Amino acid sequence: MAETLEQKVNAPQEKKEEKPKAPTTLKSVVNKSWSAIKASTNVLLGTGAVVGATALFGLDGLVTAASFPIGARIVKKAKKDGKEEFTSGNFRDEAITGALFTPAVWYGFNIVKQIPKAFGLDGMVTNILGYSVPVSPIVVGGLALGALVPTLVALYYPLNYIIQNKTFKGFREYFKKNYWPGLWKNLVLTTFTSSPAAGLSYAVPAFAPYLFPVIAGASILSRILLSPEKIEYKRLLYPSTYLPNFLNPFYLVSGTASVAGKTYRGVASAAYGIGSAIGSLFKKAPAPAAPATPTAKPA
Repeated sequence: MAETLEQKVNAPQEKKEEKPKAPTTLKSVVNKSWSAIKASTNVLLGTGAVVGATALFGLDGLVTAASFPIGARIVKKAKKDGKEEFTSGNFRDEAITGALFTPAVWYGFNIVKQIPKAFGLDGMVTNILGYSVPVSPIVVGGLALGALVPTLVALYYPLNYIIQNKTFKGFREYFKKNYWPGLWKNLVLTTFTSSPAAGLSYAVPAFAPYLFPVIAGASILSRILLSPEKIEYKRLLYPSTYLPNFLNPFYLVSGTASVAGKTYRGVASAAYGIGSAIGSLFKKAPAPAAPATPTAKPA
């Protein structure tokens, strides 16, 4: 019994597992405030990029720059689970990529439209199935398809990769893996959308404004098809992929509403927490309770 008691006395006592301390009110407030500031900054930067592209290139700039965050968010929703969040950082990066991509698209299409004039093809016609068809629109459409699209796709991947990853490391493998699939998909899309639209707008300039919805839709689809992320294309037919966010009147482009909502909640929560923390510093200590009056015992 003595040995057993001695062993118990001398045995090292097990340390009680310390429970992690709950974050203090001040730390929680700082975290929420920082998250709100970060989200707000991202939204402002992304929105500024779209506005800047619009100011410089008009509706063409708006369509191109805005199509990137819209298309990227649709990709998130069209993935297998469809639950991946489109963050304020995603919105910022996609909007900046779209704004930087805009000059290449704008100047590219305008250069293509000038080539028939430069080579004296304006006014020339050819016979197709017994009909006289102007040559210039065919040349413009063909150049848009055969020369401009491969160039723009080749520009997109390095631009997107650098802005997303902030480094060139790993870019070569990324480009080799994604360029050809992205190019073939965009060639098919351009064959039925942008190429005919470019030729038609050249042949009938007055008709160009009416092609705006076609160009806008093609720009968004192009961004979707360029994405290296795997998506379920049947989800592109689901209204839920588009409607919930587009119906929000505070949505500037796809993805901004959820960011704005979270930012607002974060700011409101942080402001409340800061107010509570400051208020607690000025609270007066409760006055000590008055001593109880002794009651006389009955004789």
